Amino acid sequence: MTRDNPEHCVTPVSELDYEDEVLGCELPVLIDVSTEWCPPCRVAQPVVAELARRHAGKLKVVAIDGDACAELAARFGVRGFPTFIGVFRGEIVDKKLGFAGARPLEQLAQTLLEAARRNATG
Repeated sequence: MTRDNPEHCVTPVSELDYEDEVLGCELPVLIDVSTEWCPPCRVAQPVVAELARRHAGKLKVVAIDGDACAELAARFGVRGFPTFIGVFRGEIVDKKLGFAGARPLEQLAQTLLEAARRNATG
Protein backbone atom coordinates (compact mmCIF):
# COMPACT_ATOMS: atom_id res chain seq x y z
CA MET A 1 0.00 0.00 0.00
CA THR A 2 1.16 3.50 -0.67
CA ARG A 3 1.01 6.49 1.64
CA ASP A 4 -1.77 7.90 -0.58
CA ASN A 5 -3.95 4.95 0.31
CA PRO A 6 -5.94 5.77 3.49
CA GLU A 7 -6.28 2.05 4.28
CA HIS A 8 -2.66 2.06 5.48
CA CYS A 9 -4.01 3.77 8.61
CA VAL A 10 -6.03 0.66 9.56
CA THR A 11 -3.92 -2.00 11.27
CA PRO A 12 -4.93 -5.66 10.81
CA VAL A 13 -4.93 -7.45 14.18
CA SER A 14 -5.17 -11.12 15.15
CA GLU A 15 -5.05 -13.09 18.39
CA LEU A 16 -1.24 -13.08 18.10
CA ASP A 17 -0.78 -9.31 18.22
CA TYR A 18 -4.03 -8.13 19.85
CA GLU A 19 -2.40 -7.58 23.23
CA ASP A 20 0.40 -5.42 21.80
CA GLU A 21 -1.70 -3.55 19.22
CA VAL A 22 -4.82 -2.90 21.31
CA LEU A 23 -4.23 -3.46 25.01
CA GLY A 24 -0.72 -2.01 24.88
CA CYS A 25 -1.76 1.07 22.94
CA GLU A 26 -1.73 4.43 24.74
CA LEU A 27 -4.22 5.84 22.23
CA PRO A 28 -7.92 5.01 22.21
CA VAL A 29 -8.61 2.17 19.75
CA LEU A 30 -11.53 1.70 17.38
CA ILE A 31 -11.87 -1.95 16.42
CA ASP A 32 -13.64 -2.96 13.20
CA VAL A 33 -14.70 -6.61 13.42
CA SER A 34 -15.68 -7.61 9.89
CA THR A 35 -15.59 -10.50 7.43
CA GLU A 36 -14.72 -10.79 3.75
CA TRP A 37 -18.17 -12.18 2.81
CA CYS A 38 -20.20 -9.43 4.53
CA PRO A 39 -21.55 -6.77 2.10
CA PRO A 40 -22.06 -4.07 4.80
CA CYS A 41 -18.48 -4.71 5.96
CA ARG A 42 -17.19 -3.98 2.44
CA VAL A 43 -19.27 -0.78 2.29
CA ALA A 44 -17.91 0.32 5.69
CA GLN A 45 -14.26 -0.31 4.79
CA PRO A 46 -13.53 3.00 3.02
CA VAL A 47 -15.43 4.94 5.70
CA VAL A 48 -13.36 3.27 8.43
CA ALA A 49 -10.16 3.98 6.47
CA GLU A 50 -11.08 7.65 6.10
CA LEU A 51 -11.88 7.90 9.81
CA ALA A 52 -8.47 6.38 10.60
CA ARG A 53 -6.77 8.86 8.29
CA ARG A 54 -8.59 11.87 9.80
CA HIS A 55 -7.79 10.87 13.38
CA ALA A 56 -4.26 9.54 12.80
CA GLY A 57 -2.07 10.18 15.81
CA LYS A 58 -5.06 10.63 18.15
CA LEU A 59 -6.98 7.39 17.55
CA LYS A 60 -5.76 3.98 16.45
CA VAL A 61 -8.03 2.00 14.11
CA VAL A 62 -7.60 -1.75 13.82
CA ALA A 63 -9.40 -4.44 11.83
CA ILE A 64 -10.13 -7.94 13.07
CA ASP A 65 -11.29 -10.63 10.66
CA GLY A 66 -14.28 -12.14 12.44
CA ASP A 67 -13.88 -15.48 10.65
CA ALA A 68 -10.12 -15.90 11.05
CA CYS A 69 -10.21 -14.61 14.64
CA ALA A 70 -13.49 -16.10 15.84
CA GLU A 71 -12.25 -16.55 19.43
CA LEU A 72 -11.19 -12.92 19.64
CA ALA A 73 -14.54 -11.79 18.21
CA ALA A 74 -16.34 -14.00 20.72
CA ARG A 75 -14.39 -12.37 23.60
CA PHE A 76 -16.02 -9.09 22.58
CA GLY A 77 -19.46 -10.69 22.36
CA VAL A 78 -19.67 -10.08 18.60
CA ARG A 79 -22.90 -11.57 17.27
CA GLY A 80 -23.00 -9.94 13.83
CA PHE A 81 -20.85 -8.14 11.31
CA PRO A 82 -19.66 -5.51 11.16
CA THR A 83 -19.26 -4.67 14.83
CA PHE A 84 -17.33 -1.57 15.89
CA ILE A 85 -15.83 -1.51 19.37
CA GLY A 86 -14.22 1.42 21.13
CA VAL A 87 -11.49 0.48 23.61
CA PHE A 88 -9.41 2.74 25.82
CA ARG A 89 -6.76 1.36 28.19
CA GLY A 90 -8.17 -2.15 27.82
CA GLU A 91 -11.75 -1.20 28.69
CA ILE A 92 -14.67 -1.23 26.25
CA VAL A 93 -16.01 2.33 26.03
CA ASP A 94 -18.77 1.69 23.48
CA LYS A 95 -19.89 -0.83 20.87
CA LYS A 96 -21.94 -0.47 17.69
CA LEU A 97 -23.44 -3.35 15.73
CA GLY A 98 -23.92 -2.88 12.00
CA PHE A 99 -22.97 -0.12 9.61
CA ALA A 100 -25.34 2.84 9.44
CA GLY A 101 -23.07 5.32 7.69
CA ALA A 102 -20.21 7.57 8.71
CA ARG A 103 -22.01 9.53 11.45
CA PRO A 104 -22.29 6.70 14.05
CA LEU A 105 -18.64 5.80 13.49
CA GLU A 106 -17.58 9.42 13.91
CA GLN A 107 -19.66 9.57 17.12
CA LEU A 108 -17.86 6.44 18.37
CA ALA A 109 -14.51 8.05 17.53
CA GLN A 110 -15.50 11.23 19.38
CA THR A 111 -16.61 9.18 22.42
CA LEU A 112 -13.18 7.51 22.47
CA LEU A 113 -11.32 10.78 22.07
CA GLU A 114 -13.37 12.29 24.90
CA ALA A 115 -12.53 9.31 27.13
CA ALA A 116 -8.85 9.93 26.44
CA ARG A 117 -9.21 13.66 27.19
CA ARG A 118 -11.00 12.96 30.48
CA ASN A 119 -8.26 10.52 31.44
CA ALA A 120 -5.54 13.05 30.58
CA THR A 121 -7.12 15.79 32.71
CA GLY A 122 -8.43 13.58 35.49
